[in-house]
Amino acid sequence: MKDLFKNNYVYCPLCNQHFMESDYLNSVFVDNKKALWLANMVTHYRHHHITSWNKCWGQYGYIYRSKWFGEYEDEKRKVNERAKRQIVRKATPFLSYHEISMNEFKLLQYNDEATLQLVEKKLTVN
Repeated sequence: MKDLFKNNYVYCPLCNQHFMESDYLNSVFVDNKKALWLANMVTHYRHHHITSWNKCWGQYGYIYRSKWFGEYEDEKRKVNERAKRQIVRKATPFLSYHEISMNEFKLLQYNDEATLQLVEKKLTVN
């Protein structure tokens, strides 16, 4: 099983590639490398696994989202929750191997009930 980090790169078990870690997130999650990995994965998932996100907020995105998207922070929060759930669903063995649990998810912003229920179901050791 791959490590969470390699130098300044984060491993994505979904696309089996490494990507640069966020300097900002690195300053926020100083004491918890597992939460840092998870936060980087949420951002990576939003930008690289949900193709519609960049269409909505990139150049000319106002045309793409004009009739059905709300305010940026609200939409980002929804997409981040979707990303967290997909990461849990698609990478459960990887998360379990690295002992990433509810504790790390609770350190992230804006966890909704559906996300926390899924984390509890998939990552709680009986």
